Amino acid sequence: MLAPSSSTPPPADTDDTRTKAPLLESNYTKTSQELIQFVTTLRSLGAQVLLDLPRIVVIGNQSAGKSSLVEAISGISVPRDAGTCTRCPMECRLAHAAEDWSCQISIRWEYDDHGELLGEVREVPFGPCLTSKADVEPTLRRAQAAILNGYDTDTFVEVISDHTQSSKTKSVRASKKALAFSRNTICVDLSGPDLVDLSFVDLPGIVQNAEDEVVRLVEDLVTAYVKGNCLILVALPMSDDIENQKAARIARLADPHGVRTIGVLTKPDTLPPGSTKRRQLWLDVLEGREHPLQHGYFCTRQPDDDQRLAGITLTEARWAEMDFFQKTSPWKESTCAHRFGTHNLVKSVSELLTRIISDSLPKLLVEVATQLANTHKQLAALPPEVATEPSAFVLDLVTKFQSDVAELVEGSPRHKELVQRNKEAYIAFKQAILDSAPTFVPYESVEKAPKSLQKKNRYAQVADEDMAAKDGRKCMYLSDVRRHIEAAVTRELPNNIPYPAKRSLIQDFQKSWGTHMMRCFECVQANFKNVLGELIRERFERFHHLKGIVRPTVMEQVHMYALKTEGRVKTILEYESAQPFTQNTHYLGDKRAKQLSMYKQARAYSKRLAAENGQLVDHESGDEEDKMWRVGEDELSGKKAEFSFSAPRPPKVLTAKERESLKTALAELVKLGYPVSEDDLGKLNKADEFEEEMEVMAEVRAYFQVSYKRIIDYVPLAIDRHLLYALSEALQGVLIEKLGLGSAQADARCTAYIAEDPHVVAERSELLAKRAKLEKVQKALFNFGL
Repeated sequence: MLAPSSSTPPPADTDDTRTKAPLLESNYTKTSQELIQFVTTLRSLGAQVLLDLPRIVVIGNQSAGKSSLVEAISGISVPRDAGTCTRCPMECRLAHAAEDWSCQISIRWEYDDHGELLGEVREVPFGPCLTSKADVEPTLRRAQAAILNGYDTDTFVEVISDHTQSSKTKSVRASKKALAFSRNTICVDLSGPDLVDLSFVDLPGIVQNAEDEVVRLVEDLVTAYVKGNCLILVALPMSDDIENQKAARIARLADPHGVRTIGVLTKPDTLPPGSTKRRQLWLDVLEGREHPLQHGYFCTRQPDDDQRLAGITLTEARWAEMDFFQKTSPWKESTCAHRFGTHNLVKSVSELLTRIISDSLPKLLVEVATQLANTHKQLAALPPEVATEPSAFVLDLVTKFQSDVAELVEGSPRHKELVQRNKEAYIAFKQAILDSAPTFVPYESVEKAPKSLQKKNRYAQVADEDMAAKDGRKCMYLSDVRRHIEAAVTRELPNNIPYPAKRSLIQDFQKSWGTHMMRCFECVQANFKNVLGELIRERFERFHHLKGIVRPTVMEQVHMYALKTEGRVKTILEYESAQPFTQNTHYLGDKRAKQLSMYKQARAYSKRLAAENGQLVDHESGDEEDKMWRVGEDELSGKKAEFSFSAPRPPKVLTAKERESLKTALAELVKLGYPVSEDDLGKLNKADEFEEEMEVMAEVRAYFQVSYKRIIDYVPLAIDRHLLYALSEALQGVLIEKLGLGSAQADARCTAYIAEDPHVVAERSELLAKRAKLEKVQKALFNFGL
């Protein structure tokens, strides 16, 4: 129950301790004041844009007694009009001070006319510091007009009252359409001996009977403010059921569990006599039996319009409020006496806000550090600003780009991808040329050749190569070669092989070389274009104008040098296909002798087996062919075999005695003046009926190896020299000329070249502003002792 008291209020100038701030002399008050003022400092730095700062937000329906509640807490008069008079947030910051009462009104500019956040928050004083409470209400009106019209504060400070305006101000207002509402904030700093340390934001009253746009704007503003780490002080007039009040519904949506909401029941004196049931319902709410909230409800009674017009003082209003609750049922019988009166509301809210701020500051410090680290990371990911003279910067870009291209062509450790890709193309070219080797088989026909050759044709391979030629190509047998020679015979004498027969066989294996060469060249050209494109993106992506000139210029140069290079490589092919020619006679002769020896060995061995067995070679088995081939491989690779391919002996290992006899015989022949080697013994064999054909096969196959080794080197060398290196060497000069770096307008042109993407500029500016703001906030937190 409420304690009884005298019904006679004290004189207006009575200094009654019950009307003063409740905790003025305690250490808690000092801490509370410091914490609240520090949060105010953070807001002036714009920290509320980045951090969820603790705050109290006062919301309520229109005509819910919210303005009277704000006046009761702050001790000042706020604008009152029919309809919606508050059109922007008002932040009241109360501070206990031993000095006389004073008020400084400021405007915190956070948003532009389109509701977009400004890069820098500015809190600008609106007029001088006020020492008379009578000047507060008209100054608040002018501050709101300044915000809604979006003009500098000085334009409206000249206005003495709403009824006396300068012609300058009237013309300014008429020149620009005022906003209906704004998110920029009027800040009211109050200090004095009778104030408690408290800070809260008063929002426009929620309207329902208005234009849809007005209703939506107000609800959006209120909804945005009640999110996050804030206490929601919702004014609930007892003249209407709580279920019908839009402000209560918005608070419930933002805080469904009621942990951040404090209900303030207003206008208890508007309940008509006899409405006992309604009073009981509201008492159930106040005492937590209905619509419970974690922090509960408070009930206040403020002066009506007549009392305000009569000039009731703050002290008289508080006495009248206490007297009302002590004498009126059912409030006087309530067991929650500490929840009646503005005095108890302010004390409880101040303590609660202080506790929330104290708990939040360490978390804010961590959050600032995290955001600052992320901001630094985002800035590091952006390209750096251009700080040098434009033409020098562009020249440096071009020089570095040319250097990168040179490294690409050379194959430096930093840029090795082009050389590696081209190497793959050159290896594929080599394989394709190798696969074109003529496949001569030293057997009369396919029917008389070992069946094993159908599975693996050993005669398709090229000796002394580190890769294998592909099998499955069309083969020429001895009878095929004979027909080919006969078809070429014209006026030659007997036992003379026509030259055109050899030349046409050489031309046959060269027919596909042009296709393979162009495929290789096109692959290298595509690789070059791709890596150049990647390099251009890496160097010039941020400068779209410059990239738009560099890329077409570079690709035009690639096309030009590619045409020249194509002519060069075609000339190389023309050299190879014009006439068979080589001065590397030693290599040609060596390969011819080895090929011929291999062919003859296959023929001799096949005949020996046929003679010994009285039948032809077993063509179903490849065992004997394998033995003969292993011996042939040794001969072609330069290894010393146990016998010669041309020797008329079976492929077996000679005994020591037999080998000694062979050496003695050869030595005796040498003494007689006949320098005969073991390999020469094959000449004692009777001439083979396909001797001429095997000589043609051996010579053509030997010339293939001569020509093959030239083409697989000269084509890659020509491509590298005339395309890659030539372009790399000429590129810098071409770009300098194309960009006009030596012209009189170089600076102007380069300024346009390096104009950054507006999105990048905007992002960098935003991040720099954010970083500066976070650093200020972090410094303030450190200075505060965190």
